[in-house]
Amino acid sequence: MTQPLSIGILGAGAMGSFFGGSMAEAGQDVTLIDLDAAHVGAVAARGLSLTVNGQTRTVWPKAVLPQEARQVFDIVLVFTKTMHSAAALRGIAACIGPATRLISLQNGLGTDAALLAHAPPERVFVGVTTYPADLHGPGQVSSAGAGHIRLAPRAPCDTGDLNRIFAAAGLMLDIDPGIDIAIWEKVAFNAALNALCAVTGDPVGRIGAMPDTRALAFAMVEEACRTAHAAGIAVDPARIRDTVSYALAHHVAHKPSMLQDIEAGRATEIDTITGGIVAKAEALGIEVPVCRTLLALVRHTEAARR
Repeated sequence: MTQPLSIGILGAGAMGSFFGGSMAEAGQDVTLIDLDAAHVGAVAARGLSLTVNGQTRTVWPKAVLPQEARQVFDIVLVFTKTMHSAAALRGIAACIGPATRLISLQNGLGTDAALLAHAPPERVFVGVTTYPADLHGPGQVSSAGAGHIRLAPRAPCDTGDLNRIFAAAGLMLDIDPGIDIAIWEKVAFNAALNALCAVTGDPVGRIGAMPDTRALAFAMVEEACRTAHAAGIAVDPARIRDTVSYALAHHVAHKPSMLQDIEAGRATEIDTITGGIVAKAEALGIEVPVCRTLLALVRHTEAARR
């Protein structure tokens, strides 16, 4: 019998709890690490209520506050907001050993920077995921619908066991050598919709229904693609436009996470999404006026609500 791996989930919100719960159900030694004392306490006391495609069960990962984490993990999956990564990883530095692999499935550009401060590139993985997840209260998470994960290490290494680990948890993983293309395409998609929803207060459908905001969304895609191409990242503009068009038509009631953060008075990820595009464009001497304007407007809206 294969020995369970020790897996730390750093940031046990909706996505972290879904991934951690799925891996715990598959027999891995999982610890959820989060600052939310109510959620941590509920999981520790009653287990994690995990609902996947309408089927609910209780799974039993461990759950601790960051200052309580002591175990050295085989793998740490990082799900905190990107701007919190460095502080979060410093808080569990004792849990990162000489063989620990660090995996980021976070939003935005530059998600590997904080991880590379704690592990060499052959033990740092970055990627994207399309799995949906919702946290319904302390100790309760759900996911409905299919998804997949695209992941790659920052330097060559053996990745064979990762496919087995994720597959056992019912999570579909592809090791993708072109991961930076996937990351930039997701950033372009998120930039097109998140910022506009955040400053207007409207769900995705309203952005698509109004010609002016619809045009702004596709202008941001175009700016992101020009920047990526200048950086040597071969994103596919048509594929991104198709993905945005689909969301505008079919996710009409969806409130992106950035709008949810604004409504709740929380910090957004604008600086690693739209801000990441603007920073790279500046470094390359490219003008991105729409992205720059939306970046400023979201920052203003965020400051006014906090």
